[in-house]
Amino acid sequence: MDSFISGYCGKQIRVYLSGFLSYMNLRDALSASLNIIRQEKHEKSVLIKGCLYPCLLLGGMFAGIFLFASFVLPVMLGLMDSLHIDSALDYALMAGIIRTGSMIMAVLTAAGGICVWVMLQQKRIRKTYLMMAAKFPESLLVKTATRDFTRFFLECCRRKLSTYEALHILAALQEKPLVSLIAGMLDQSLLRGDTLEEAMRSCPLEKALVRFIHIAASAKDCTSMLEGYLAMCEKRTNAAIRRFSRTVQLTSYILIGLMLVFVYSVLMLPMSMLSQI
Repeated sequence: MDSFISGYCGKQIRVYLSGFLSYMNLRDALSASLNIIRQEKHEKSVLIKGCLYPCLLLGGMFAGIFLFASFVLPVMLGLMDSLHIDSALDYALMAGIIRTGSMIMAVLTAAGGICVWVMLQQKRIRKTYLMMAAKFPESLLVKTATRDFTRFFLECCRRKLSTYEALHILAALQEKPLVSLIAGMLDQSLLRGDTLEEAMRSCPLEKALVRFIHIAASAKDCTSMLEGYLAMCEKRTNAAIRRFSRTVQLTSYILIGLMLVFVYSVLMLPMSMLSQI
């Protein structure tokens, strides 16, 4: 009956629900799935709201600089050349540098985006994660995967599932390859006789979570510690978004200001030459 009902749920809910139904009743499984989906939507909304404007501002700035250097500046330089202004060649060189620099930035940004997209594809993301965890254990990918795993693991703890049951559920979540990878590695460590804290220490997870689990083992309150870790992650994400937004906006405003100074100097040069005649 439970599996029959899950077939009529949306795809996003059904992916999580089918795994939870192995060890939970329908009510708990549906509640856990909805909680996770709600949190994921909230994080996505916060990320889009915080990063969309700075990214659009930065992209618009580079596009504006390229268009200005390609279409407007040549006309202005042609006017300077017709007036036989000696410094016209210097400004032409600067225009070429601006145009080339904006093109290089656009190409590098596009190439970087494509590389990230390829490496984060579902069939490659596990290898990418293991590589990043080995070389950059505090990278954004490791922190994000650790947060996602904690979110799923917390829902299992809230439903009083054993660690064995929780890890088996999460290891089967193929739609979440990194959560599945981490759960599988922890399960293998536990089967070798390690404690949960020892298993997490040997697993490619963010060290902050390991510290929270160490406190949880002493306080015997795993649920509260996991909630505390997720609360810390939310505050850290909000702070990172604010820093990114301020940095991008400041960089954009500085470059726009430099371009305005450059345009002003080009516009005023013919006027200064005429005043000397």
